[in-house]
Amino acid sequence: MISLTLPNTLLLGVWLAAGRAAITGSLLNLDGDTLPDVLALGGEPWTAIVQALEQGALMEARNVVILSNDRALVQALSPPIRAPKPDHTERVFYSRTEWTDVGVGGDAQHWRALCLLGGRWGGRFKAIQVNDLPKARELWQSQSKNPA
Repeated sequence: MISLTLPNTLLLGVWLAAGRAAITGSLLNLDGDTLPDVLALGGEPWTAIVQALEQGALMEARNVVILSNDRALVQALSPPIRAPKPDHTERVFYSRTEWTDVGVGGDAQHWRALCLLGGRWGGRFKAIQVNDLPKARELWQSQSKNPA
């Protein structure tokens, strides 16, 4: 079971508000010691999450715990995990005489995050809603004052 104390775990604090995310990260090493501030980044939520996960893969973290103030994000990363909402439809032939419109696509970065979590971490991840993420919130506030 994935927990906040499992060695070799990447802990991501994701503060999401006004359509922007700020992410801070810590790593619990194999000895169980916390290495704080291993990453800090921000931007569009799914893009920032993908960047954080890619950095976690480079750190060779075995597990990921995502802590976020955003309920929708936590739900999107918790079972049952659903595919991103389609962004367009395609007409497909599905029987001898019938066609139907099928939703396809969706946010590419959301798909990439799910692929990383499901592929690289294959079930060794967990998302938890947390309202007290001072470092991530402070980073979000500083980025909001000075947007890139």
